[in-house]
Amino acid sequence: MAGFLAIDTASPEIGVALSVDGKVSRWSDRVGRGSESALGQAVSDMLEKTDRLSGIVVSVGPGAFTSLRVGVATALGLALASDCLVLPICSLKARALGHPGRVLSLLDGRKGRAYAAFFVDGEQQGEAVDWAPEKALALAGQAPFRAVGEGAQVWRNLLPAESFLSECPTESPVVQMLRYLEHNIGQAVPPEAVSLRYLRAPDATPPKGAPQKGA
Repeated sequence: MAGFLAIDTASPEIGVALSVDGKVSRWSDRVGRGSESALGQAVSDMLEKTDRLSGIVVSVGPGAFTSLRVGVATALGLALASDCLVLPICSLKARALGHPGRVLSLLDGRKGRAYAAFFVDGEQQGEAVDWAPEKALALAGQAPFRAVGEGAQVWRNLLPAESFLSECPTESPVVQMLRYLEHNIGQAVPPEAVSLRYLRAPDATPPKGAPQKGA
């Protein structure tokens, strides 16, 4: 039977989920290093449960640079091999899925910065930002809100008294991503149309005088 696959590597807790005829299998693990090896094994195990893939949803950023590249590269390679389409999703939106009302999605951008976006009933309000956590929390305004994502756990002590931390805020949203794919398969695109979404330039830069990609 054909299946739908979800891959998320935007935060330290990476995840994979597969839906085949309505039955969902899920894997996740907190991976500090070696995300490529862990993800590869998890995907391999998932693919044993399906004959082919009908679609893939993958988080494309913002998030951890190296892990994101691994996750997206894996998704695109599988899509090419399976001749299926890919639905790219913002990592912050992925974490807001399934949470009604006012939701602030936060990821730890490191170096004292937060990647953040504010949602109301699943609809993003304004642009995603790369700000200091105190400023990012102000995106939600004065009314109470739910905080989700790795950053919500990191900066839980900064939450206003009226607001609250989501249950399991660091959990990979791959199951919710599967549901999103199944309801939005018409928005999926060919793998060559997918690109990473960074809010900040990577720290690593090519040595001076090194050839640029495509040169």
